[in-house]
Amino acid sequence: MTITRAQFLVLLEPKLSNIWHEVFPTWPTEYTQYTNTRSTQKAKVTDYKMTDFGALVLKGEGVNISYGDPISGNQKEYSPVRFALGYKVTQEMIDHELYGQIDRLERALIASAVDLQEATAAQIMNGAFGTTDQDGYSSTGFDALQLCSTAHPKLDGSGNLRNRPSTDADLSVTSLQSALIDFHNLDNDRSRPVMIRPRMVIVSPEDIFTARELLKSEYKPGTANNESNALREDGLSFMVSHWKTDTDAWFLVGDQYDTNFIWDVKPRTGMEEDFDAEVIKRKVVEGFVTGHGEWRGWWGTSGG
Repeated sequence: MTITRAQFLVLLEPKLSNIWHEVFPTWPTEYTQYTNTRSTQKAKVTDYKMTDFGALVLKGEGVNISYGDPISGNQKEYSPVRFALGYKVTQEMIDHELYGQIDRLERALIASAVDLQEATAAQIMNGAFGTTDQDGYSSTGFDALQLCSTAHPKLDGSGNLRNRPSTDADLSVTSLQSALIDFHNLDNDRSRPVMIRPRMVIVSPEDIFTARELLKSEYKPGTANNESNALREDGLSFMVSHWKTDTDAWFLVGDQYDTNFIWDVKPRTGMEEDFDAEVIKRKVVEGFVTGHGEWRGWWGTSGG
């Protein structure tokens, strides 16, 4: 399609008092708060996981030292894809439009590009409980499971770990305490305790007031007793995701994580003029992929 004078005749006459052009301010960038953002020049990006050594072995007098090896894990492949959008406008429309609305279309195009970045990055959360890939999003990690699961296998074969409750639950004092306990009970793939500090709770707008009460109240929320709010001691912050689609789901993110936003092409604009038709074409192109390899550092539930 091409934007012509016939489509927007009202913009050609000096009779309008005001124009409501639906280009609103946007929320500050959200996905950089829960992804590692990097760039690539390759068609495919491959990440790899391996363990460190196991526990030391008792050495008797005169007995040879035991030797061990790290455990080789799996690979995670990311394949960036590209997205584009453009518009065409006649030179007559540019010359005769009186209100500067055509000039605003460039900003609207960039806003669409930014929205796609946020929506695709949010698939990390929207797809955290399933294994279906979508364009620009890779849903499974090193262990071929979704980000949040009750059965992440350890590479040493000693059992499974979870970063999702056995029964999903809405955000509350009890459920958040359970998430924090799971962070403290976290092992690595050699079955040794590891320290990943819980840092931030991610909620939907529907849970913003619950999050404030849980994390900022001086006294324990939901009770008339003057018990201190023990959750404040963990120093957690929270953010509201405006692109997360499951309003009941919420997540606890640590200070280390392997959720990734990998740029192939940052938003690139371009313009071309059709000399004979006098039609101006403008475009924006961007390319990226999002996903995760290691699951540790995230804890999530789809809500009750």
